[in-house]
Amino acid sequence: MRKSVKQLLTEIYDGQADVHLDLYQLSNQHRRKHGRGCDMFPSDPLQAPLWTVLASLTHARRMLEVGCGHGYTAALMASAGGPDCQVDTIEGDLGHADLAEQAFEQRGLSRRIHVIRGRGQNILPKLKGHYDVVFLDGDWVEYPRYIPYLRRLTRPGSVVVTANLNPFFGCWGGKLPGKQAIQSYLTRIVKDPHFRTYIVPGEWHSISVRV
Repeated sequence: MRKSVKQLLTEIYDGQADVHLDLYQLSNQHRRKHGRGCDMFPSDPLQAPLWTVLASLTHARRMLEVGCGHGYTAALMASAGGPDCQVDTIEGDLGHADLAEQAFEQRGLSRRIHVIRGRGQNILPKLKGHYDVVFLDGDWVEYPRYIPYLRRLTRPGSVVVTANLNPFFGCWGGKLPGKQAIQSYLTRIVKDPHFRTYIVPGEWHSISVRV
């Protein structure tokens, strides 16, 4: 039987895509239990090795995530960055924030991951210092408002990964709102002289390097 792309990549990564896989599964279980009103959609486990690459590339000591959910990606980021790396993760759903903190405690990561409760557009203006890696995985309608804060909160060499761009490209059913916000964000960050940006076809992520 011919192997799928997922099976091939899983074999090639040889366990690297299995890091915190139980937390990925818990995230999906939570969403199915709570129905359509729950927006907890964890990243694909095949993206897990990306965080080790970015942590190594940037020599990351501080990482930031907008959109924590159950904490799957934040746990990946913390594990990739190692014991000297601090991860701040922003979550607007208070119940999800509580679940994430419990997950980090159970995995011995609570000292390295700080959960900040609130919406990205309200929290980003209050943050200080520079982050080496930033992951946007929250409400894409807010993304255009983030750009001034992304400039301030990054340094030359920092990397910004942006997810949830799919609705603009006709994915996820093509009926979700916010397409104009995604287009505005991508257009502005591609043209922004402080960043060099590549949009990943198919996955519909963007990767921006601060210059």
